[in-house]
Amino acid sequence: MQPDQTHCTYIDLTGSYRILVKGTVQGVGFRPFVYRIAHANNLYGSVANTPAGVVIELCGSSADFKHFCQQLRADVPPLAQIDSIAIKEIPAIDHQHNFRILISTDDCTTETQVPVDINICADCRRELTDPDDRRYQYPLINCTNCGPRYTIIRDLPYDRPATALASFSLCEECQKEYQDPANRRFHAEATACPVCGPQLTLTSGTGVLVHTDQPLQAVAALIQQGKIVAVKGIGGFHIICDAGNRNVVALLRHRKQRPHKPFAVMVRDMTMAEKYGHLNEHSETLLTSFQRPVVLVPDQGGLPFEVHGDLDRIGLFLPYSPLHLLLFQYLDCPLIATSANIADQPIITDAEVLRARLGTVVDAVLDVNREIINGCDDSVVTHVDGQTLMLRRARGYAPAAIKLPATLQQRVLAVGAGLKSTIALGFGEQAILSPHIGDLDGVAADEYFQRSIATFKRLYDFEPELILCDKHPDYLSSRWAAQQNIPVHQVQHHHAHALSAMVACGMGVTTEMPAFCWDGTGYGDNGTLWGGEVLQVSYRNYQRRYHTRPLLLLGGEQAIREPRRIALSLLFDLYGDDALKLDTPAIRSFSREELLLLQRMYTQRLNAPLSSSVGRLFDAVASFLGICQQLSFEGQSGMLMEKYYDSGLDICYGFTIDEGVIDLTPTFKVLVHESDRGRGVTGFINMLVDIIMTIMEREQSPEALLTGGVFQNSRLVEALFKQAKKRNVKLHIPHNVPVNDGGIALGQVAAALLREN
Repeated sequence: MQPDQTHCTYIDLTGSYRILVKGTVQGVGFRPFVYRIAHANNLYGSVANTPAGVVIELCGSSADFKHFCQQLRADVPPLAQIDSIAIKEIPAIDHQHNFRILISTDDCTTETQVPVDINICADCRRELTDPDDRRYQYPLINCTNCGPRYTIIRDLPYDRPATALASFSLCEECQKEYQDPANRRFHAEATACPVCGPQLTLTSGTGVLVHTDQPLQAVAALIQQGKIVAVKGIGGFHIICDAGNRNVVALLRHRKQRPHKPFAVMVRDMTMAEKYGHLNEHSETLLTSFQRPVVLVPDQGGLPFEVHGDLDRIGLFLPYSPLHLLLFQYLDCPLIATSANIADQPIITDAEVLRARLGTVVDAVLDVNREIINGCDDSVVTHVDGQTLMLRRARGYAPAAIKLPATLQQRVLAVGAGLKSTIALGFGEQAILSPHIGDLDGVAADEYFQRSIATFKRLYDFEPELILCDKHPDYLSSRWAAQQNIPVHQVQHHHAHALSAMVACGMGVTTEMPAFCWDGTGYGDNGTLWGGEVLQVSYRNYQRRYHTRPLLLLGGEQAIREPRRIALSLLFDLYGDDALKLDTPAIRSFSREELLLLQRMYTQRLNAPLSSSVGRLFDAVASFLGICQQLSFEGQSGMLMEKYYDSGLDICYGFTIDEGVIDLTPTFKVLVHESDRGRGVTGFINMLVDIIMTIMEREQSPEALLTGGVFQNSRLVEALFKQAKKRNVKLHIPHNVPVNDGGIALGQVAAALLREN
């Protein structure tokens, strides 16, 4: 499609300049923005996408040029992010007395950032609800300032032929808007309308077409009738039903085989959000941000137990697409809106795949004939003490670039860990962290993982010179890395956690400090499973200074799914064979035969690997207190324990530290006999806080890093921040990158910063 050219004559020509702009400046209305401010300042020349970034050539008076530069920095489009601006004077340019948007070159991807998907803007929302507007109630309305980006991009440069809209030719009116510099759809590559754009189709769960000219109203009617519907969103399908209907939510759990993991709830507006969640200024800001993440907030009550079970927090989010908004025109209830996938597998983006895998789960499927080229799940965040904690980085946040503290000497590909998988590219002074992929377990996850790598290599015209992976030999990502004909460097799991936090917190390459790396599982240097580590860490290396005393995981992977096995292992440590005589929730949960088998497993060290994981200690405490004996999703025990923490209780259990080994035996001796869940949980969490403060004092360190999935626990982090303020020490925790394994790939990239080629 040829760029539009508007001619005007200028005077007072005093100089020519070239400006190079780097950052997220493609697919965000940046070139039209440059066109408008150049025109407003009587400047002529051109703007173009190039391999180095956006190049602007201008000619005009120095005063007009100065004002242009001020506007370039101050009035940047809402979706754009400028990382750097370089200006230099050049010889007089061939201007032809006009300003032009030049056609993109085919290879302008090297330093161009792929834009993220953004919620519907206020202007499009007004048009959506205006009966006199030609896009009235068009569910795919968008403009330069909003709508899908990453999810519809096949290749860069970001022009319509390289998007999912390539097969949709613009109608006459859309074409006029596209070519009009004064219109906000000027060069809006995803623009569409009811005449020329994609349309909706409604089928049954098995694929039988539902004949209706009002598919959205039909879907709303099905939801009101207690049906479960799959609805195609920006980055994939949601499974949607009435969150206030206990029976249908229970039916969804049964069909999806998801007994306990909480569901996200989409609410119509902030008034509805306040009805179901306790909000404060920070959570309101997150909910209404342009990223529109799922925000975990304290539960207000009012929804059935089946929505989020025994948890005291609920995940709420606001509509972010025009289709969502239109649904709420016909519905006055909160909606379960959970990702259409199986367990923690990647989100489903294709209707045929959905019907094949989840056709028995949903009663109907609302499809859109606009392809989702790159799947992207909803982001999930929470907040503690005014700080955002990123739990899942996806739609709205990724794949935005993250600045590194130094320049990489090689182009690197990091393939992350095994759970909450992400990948990352590293080149120059930046890392591109992918959206959440999911757990790498099974054929579908393997395919999605490899497709994500191929997508990022294509979008960024990227071929790695080095691959970085986890040391765990059984991770799918590590096995894939070993099969490539490219040098591979293994990065220890917890060092990657620490480096991810250092980058996310903006720490320079000379930084060195203690890092509390507490999670569920990470492959250690000694072949055991780590997870309760205190590392003295820098970008170049690390030293394991402290760790919790290892325990035996009775049954290996099975122990990770059964907290009672962790508790039993600790009971054998404490009491030997006499543990079987105790009357505790963990003992009572087993049959006599199971206890004898596990006792043999313990004494003979059969399928009982050692683990120093703090995550497993949370499991043990949940079992001791009768909160949870078996898990149906990762992190369940810690989430269940949160509601029992009482900041008003002055109780803290004991521990010892000897030659770097943190021994919690004093705590467990008390917990075996503790029946009060509030005291038990509070004493345990306060003990963890005391461990961190004690080690920082021993190390004489005024600051430390917190990283690993354990620090998703809001009660623990809140108590830590409180103590840090009292003791005048500084704790650093990432806010724009997941503290869990979703940040591992970023840490792996950082491990290459000071590495020799």
